[in-house]
Amino acid sequence: MNRSILTQRVAATAIGLVALVAASASHARTDVSVSIGIPGPGVYVQPAPVLVQPQPVYVPPPVVVQPRPVYVQPQPVYAQPMYGQPVYAQPVYARRGPWGDRDGDGVPNAYDRWDNRQHWGHGHRHGPWGDADRDGTPNRYDRAPGNPHRR
Repeated sequence: MNRSILTQRVAATAIGLVALVAASASHARTDVSVSIGIPGPGVYVQPAPVLVQPQPVYVPPPVVVQPRPVYVQPQPVYAQPMYGQPVYAQPVYARRGPWGDRDGDGVPNAYDRWDNRQHWGHGHRHGPWGDADRDGTPNRYDRAPGNPHRR
């Protein structure tokens, strides 16, 4: 039993020597510092907000009942030729209404200065307020009163 106690003492002495050498080697430096501090409080970080999409609501589309299209036939326009025979003529829609062109001068009826429904002569075509080329612009403001293509 003496032998086991001896080996234990030798082992303990060896471990003590190794610890002493390690401690002396670590303290051989000249810049030894000791820091004593008080731990600060913990930091609380709020969790990120959670975005919750609402459930989709499925609604059936509204029922749309479209009425049947109704065709309205225009009234026929009859013209009496010179020879006395009645002839059917197609209706002329471009010349009726405020956006038509009754006199064929290229200006809509709503903006036409010269209303030729009551006047059949050419008396107002000449002069400063007349329209010689029938382009809708009076001669006084027309750059080329003889040219119907220029205003």
